[in-house]
Amino acid sequence: MRMDKKARKTACLAASAALALFALGAGPAKVVFDTDMYTDFDDAGALAILHAMADAGECEILATVANTRDCMSVAMCEIINAYYGRADIPVGCSRELGKSGACPGHLKRYQAVVDRYGKWVKHRNSSDAPDANEVYRRVLAAQPDGSVTICSVGFLTNLRRLLETKPDAISPLDGRALVARKVRLWVAMACKYPNGKEYNSMMDPESSRIAIDNWPTPVVFTDFEYGRDCFAGRVLAESGVAGNPVADVFSGNIPSRDEVRRDSAKLLRSCYGMGGRAAWDETAVLIAVRGTKPYFNVERGRYSMVGTDGADEWAPDAENGPHIRVTEKMSKAEVGRVIDELLCRPPANVGRYPLN
Repeated sequence: MRMDKKARKTACLAASAALALFALGAGPAKVVFDTDMYTDFDDAGALAILHAMADAGECEILATVANTRDCMSVAMCEIINAYYGRADIPVGCSRELGKSGACPGHLKRYQAVVDRYGKWVKHRNSSDAPDANEVYRRVLAAQPDGSVTICSVGFLTNLRRLLETKPDAISPLDGRALVARKVRLWVAMACKYPNGKEYNSMMDPESSRIAIDNWPTPVVFTDFEYGRDCFAGRVLAESGVAGNPVADVFSGNIPSRDEVRRDSAKLLRSCYGMGGRAAWDETAVLIAVRGTKPYFNVERGRYSMVGTDGADEWAPDAENGPHIRVTEKMSKAEVGRVIDELLCRPPANVGRYPLN
């Protein structure tokens, strides 16, 4: 399913259009949030700021889908959706391909939160949720042409599977044609600059290769190198706010200020700082809703998966590159403060789905 010469030219022209669009910013966005909500907790922060911007009328959340099975990824999405007063947002989970089974070392990130907010959970095991393929196809088919932004902050399993779907009762279009018609932009937290292995793109490398090589609309990457030292979340973790599941997750996982002072170099290698946790996924949501300006510079080129072990590489191509990657413009500390402000906003619909 690799793109032919004509399709590649179309993708390059689309990337040029996206570059102009995102230099200006755009909104309100219609967003599908695709997450591996179990391996790290910046996913929870990303979904929280997406809801905060939806509260402000900047976007509409069409669906939250998980690309990890046999874990609490969907349950955490349901909890955060309910906390922000949107328990009716469709949820789904990947099938058949990619990573299966939660790593026990990561269960502690969400276990206590899922237990505490269990009344908001419909699918405690993500594998019991609807198939993400069906959720994607229903959501896309119902939207105006060229209107949907997909924000992926996890494995690329669902996006590969979506491209490979066949015409069905939902839509006469196959997956690639449906994406080409309905999706305006894909924002991906994936890949390592200028080359190497990044968790989201390496964990299902074949899906990453297929999705990146064959995606028919503009793609913006916020990669590992950008987010690794853009910190956010400590303000929320130390806020003392009660009944906030995202605050619970952050307060339970961010090292204390004293720990950072004692061994800042070690924690920096683990992508923690005085500001909190690396905000990889939050930056992707910020771009998906608000665009790149005024936060980021951009450059054009191509991300490609190389070999079979999950490695990738970036090839700059200012004239014809089909992809866009973000680089620093506003200081990362200031971007972190933008994210913190969104994280700390109280939900507009708080209390709609009470805990008790």
